[in-house]
Order: sequence, then structure tokens, then C-alpha cells
Amino acid sequence: MCIIFLVCISPLCHAQKINISGQVSNNGQGIINAQVVEIDQNLRILNQTNTDDQGFFNLKVSGENTSIRVSAEGMKKYVCKIGITRKWNIILEKDSSTNVIYTYKKKIETSKLLVGHLNGRIVPQIVWIEQLSDTTYALIIPVRVYNGVEQYPKGRMLCIQNFKGHILIKTENIETAVPYEGRPKTYDPHVRTTSNYSMDNETSFTSNSNDYFCYPRFILSRNDLEILINKNKEISIFAVDTSRGDNFWKFYTGRNFAKELQKILKKLSK
Repeated sequence: MCIIFLVCISPLCHAQKINISGQVSNNGQGIINAQVVEIDQNLRILNQTNTDDQGFFNLKVSGENTSIRVSAEGMKKYVCKIGITRKWNIILEKDSSTNVIYTYKKKIETSKLLVGHLNGRIVPQIVWIEQLSDTTYALIIPVRVYNGVEQYPKGRMLCIQNFKGHILIKTENIETAVPYEGRPKTYDPHVRTTSNYSMDNETSFTSNSNDYFCYPRFILSRNDLEILINKNKEISIFAVDTSRGDNFWKFYTGRNFAKELQKILKKLSK
């Protein structure tokens, strides 16, 4: 008797990653640190890399049915289905709606200004302060984004409030910020307010083990910073728009907020 065994093999068993590579450029010049991501039909980020100092990239992707999305500050996004293409020559066009308007003289990193709260524990939050001119500064606050976000739009708000709920300072970010994979040195994933939106649940942020952050620059004047120093005991929260702008991430001042900010201003003034 001849016995025939039928073996059913799932198509998923044959799914293999493929490698794509190429260059991202503008006017014949490679774009450094452009973000190259693989996204599915639901805009979820599956794999990601960044271009090197000549604009070249290599990326392993899940297959031919997903898409590649390329973005860089000051440039229009590029999105295309991967298909059978393995070598890519991607030319990005300048986006006049997202002009980069800042050039900074000095930049200082600190984790002593702002904190987050996690189960009653205080978690330092890394931020940067840039000196744009003698009277203008930018506060850079990492903002965690869920994996469907393509950018943190120009014009999102930072509202610094006192304990009575009054706004001491209200300002906006000066340019569009693109998301980058990887966590800052310190961060608190639970500093955002509760929301009725299901997308704000923890599971909606990333489908893999890595997180994505944008680094918006919020404009502050010298007078703004001096107000924060003088009224530091009145400050309740630093409320930062999420990427969609429908609720806020909340940050709080550290114990030595005023002294640290004074030190930073002195260093930037030298």
C-alpha cells in the first residue's frame, strides 16, 4: 500500500526579507541623515534606517507589497510601493512650507530642567536649549510619537501654565520635525494626559521593540526665560502638543529648575 502524506505549508513560512539600497539626493547632492522607512498599508513603520554622509542607505524590508517612505527636514516626502525595485535613486524636492529658519550659535544639553512622573517616581527628561541670537532661544523637547506619524508639524504649541491654570508663556515650534527611531537618553513614556482616543493607548505607539521620537524646537525669548526663572515656583506644567495636536504631553520643572536655567543662560552668553 502506498501512503501519500499531504503537507500544507503556510505562505508565511516562505516570507523572506529582501534588501534594498540606493541614494537620497537633492540637486545632485546626497542628503545626510534622511529617514528611510518601510511602511505597511496602515502606515505602521516596519523597518527603518537613515542615510549616511553621502546620502546612501541599505534597508532590509519585509517584501514587495509594502512601501518605502523617505523624509528629511525641509523636503517633501517621497512614498512609493517597493515592488521589484532593489536599487533606488530618490530625489527629494524642497518644501517651501517647511523652511528651516533657524541657525544656532550654541547648544546645551541638560536633564535638570524638566521631569516626568511614573508611578510616583520622578524621571528626568533630557532637553536642549539653543541660542539662536542674542535675544532668541529654542527649547528642544523630545516628543514620543506612535508609528503611524509621518511628522511633527510646524506650529504645534508649548503652553507653560501656573498652578491656577493660567498660561504664563505660549509658543510654537518653528519647523516641521521628522520622527527618528530610538529613545533619547532619558524619557518617560507615561507623561501624556489620558485621552479618549484609542491611538493614545500604549499599544498604539510602536508595533516593534523600538520607539520613535520627534525633536521640535519651541521659540523662547530672553525675556521668556527670565520670566521662568523669576516665577519658577508658580510653574505647574510644560504642556506640549502631541503630533496630532488633540491632547498634551505634560512635563514638570525639576527641583533646581531656576538655578540650572540661570547656569545655562550664563554659558550661552559667554
